[in-house]
Amino acid sequence: MSTTFGIPQRMIDIDKICDEDGELLDYINHDFFERIWFRSHYGRWLNPLASRLPDDTRVFPLDNSAQGIYTIGDIKEFMDRIDKEKSNEKV
Repeated sequence: MSTTFGIPQRMIDIDKICDEDGELLDYINHDFFERIWFRSHYGRWLNPLASRLPDDTRVFPLDNSAQGIYTIGDIKEFMDRIDKEKSNEKV
């Protein structure tokens, strides 16, 4: 399942945009978020600077479920795992 992830365009109290489970409230406009990463079978950065953000930067799924991706660090781990799987296929 493909998902686009984003970060808020400006500082905000997370409790104002998320429910008690950490999911975005349904009335939050997704235009408020900078799209930074797209996940499908593989992942790709949508913003070239996003990979330089601190690993603990929170990311939000904008069009599907998080599927275990909650921070920039999670994205980097996913990308590393995919790269290792690709390199093992070539051997």
